[in-house]
Amino acid sequence: MAAKGMTTKKLVQTGILLALCLVFQLLKGISVYITGPMVNAILILASLSCGWYSGVLIAVVAPLTAMLIGATPIVNAVPAMLPVIMIGNALIAVFAWLFRNRMLPLGLAIGSCLKAGFLWLSVWYVVLPFFGSGVPEKMQMAAKATFSVTQLITAAIGSVIAWLVWTRLKKYLATEA
Repeated sequence: MAAKGMTTKKLVQTGILLALCLVFQLLKGISVYITGPMVNAILILASLSCGWYSGVLIAVVAPLTAMLIGATPIVNAVPAMLPVIMIGNALIAVFAWLFRNRMLPLGLAIGSCLKAGFLWLSVWYVVLPFFGSGVPEKMQMAAKATFSVTQLITAAIGSVIAWLVWTRLKKYLATEA
């Protein structure tokens, strides 16, 4: 059953955004500072243009596709990271949607901070201590760095990109309705 308000057009837009997300995940080897912001921008734009359910759908599917293509080696080593990443992604998508009509920049800032904070706390104090015992120390340290300040930086950059795109895109979408 489709979510309320999920039209065929929005479903197609969600699929296109998910495909675009996959393209950026394939570029992960270049830099996390390219891939991360673009994936975050896509999560935000999906929520703003199609609804929270679209952003959350991509938030859940994107980590699975990243794992399948091997874009995040720590997730292959510690699969328990997968739901944590999904929830972190969903946080930024939902906060974009919650603040879509008023104070969007504030919602994006809150969503970015909550995503980074949730990932940091979960990875440092739950996932790695309880599920990462067989992971080499070097990989654990890299994961701790990636899922803390790096997430805040990439979420903030992605938020700025999404806001810049959205300020122009919403005018176009309003004429399409």
